[in-house]
Amino acid sequence: MIKKTLASITLGALTVVSSAALANDAAPANRVSHYQGQQAESIVQTMANLREANAKLRALLAGEVGEYDIHDIHSLSYTLEDSLARIAEEVKQLHNTVADMHFASEGLKRDAVIDFGTAYLEGIDKIVSP
Repeated sequence: MIKKTLASITLGALTVVSSAALANDAAPANRVSHYQGQQAESIVQTMANLREANAKLRALLAGEVGEYDIHDIHSLSYTLEDSLARIAEEVKQLHNTVADMHFASEGLKRDAVIDFGTAYLEGIDKIVSP
């Protein structure tokens, strides 16, 4: 019974692996090339990249959206994804800073509240205009 079960599992695994291999062989030879998103050294540069990519995407979507436009949108998507990931990291850190400020305020720790509040404002001002 155990041998039959192991044989069935092995046969199933081989079927999945060979199906995946065949699918890769059947992939078109003219696969879409991939790009690297615009890199940023800071969150300020990330925001500038995002604004620029958003403007380009907005302009492309306002047109006919032909094959060349779709190609351009594909290349823009890398910058958009990278920028949003960077912003998400920054926002997570800012969330932690606000949580620290919150707990410090519960303990009436004036200096800590000021430090965390200032750090939060400096960070958020780079993402959201004051």
